[in-house]
Amino acid sequence: MATLYVRDLSEEALTELKIRAARNRQSLQAYARTLLEQEAASPSLESVIARIQDQATARLSTEDVADEVDRGRRE
Repeated sequence: MATLYVRDLSEEALTELKIRAARNRQSLQAYARTLLEQEAASPSLESVIARIQDQATARLSTEDVADEVDRGRRE
């Protein structure tokens, strides 16, 4: 398992992380590890956007959208 050092963390941030760790009944190390593992497991914004674009089936022009908006306003 790797070791990660964090330098130049503000006292305010460190204090808040310690408070949150205590609320979760975790050590600061365990809390930080949980946060980092959750972040690493989450898909990046770029991959989410790419997946949405791959799945998008509708190809509408600006005019098509404006027409639908106008139609919706009339109804």
